[in-house]
Amino acid sequence: MPHRIRLRKPWTRHDRLCTDTNETSCSRQVDVPDTGDPDTGDPEKRSVASSDAVHRADYCRRFNRPSGLHAGERVELEVGAVSGRLDDVRINSRSIFNDGESTRVHDEKGRESVRFDLTDRLADHNELEIRLLCDGEAPRLVGAVNLWILDDRS
Repeated sequence: MPHRIRLRKPWTRHDRLCTDTNETSCSRQVDVPDTGDPDTGDPEKRSVASSDAVHRADYCRRFNRPSGLHAGERVELEVGAVSGRLDDVRINSRSIFNDGESTRVHDEKGRESVRFDLTDRLADHNELEIRLLCDGEAPRLVGAVNLWILDDRS
């Protein structure tokens, strides 16, 4: 039977802000899903103004290897809905985004998420990084991020 571990908090979001004259960065602690405006929490104010836009958001979180894994079990990372565009996913500084191992899935409500097999990539202590780029809206992880423990045994 599948087991889900929700990676809700703590996350650090690093926003790269672009204006007409310069680039700046800011970091803050957030929970995921991260559904509100970056300053007010208002979900209606996520649209990006052209003169002061969040160009990129990097989400970082540490987690330990799930305990009690048995032979025949695998661990998958599920990245839920995003605003903006998913650009990269890294585990322990290694990109897993373009390795051909991801699977797009839809839940019962039709929402899309992407899954990555982490089974052979996990260490005892892990760092997950998810990079989003602006695509008309502030780049945000608006869906859940989960680890799934799945049993491959027959």
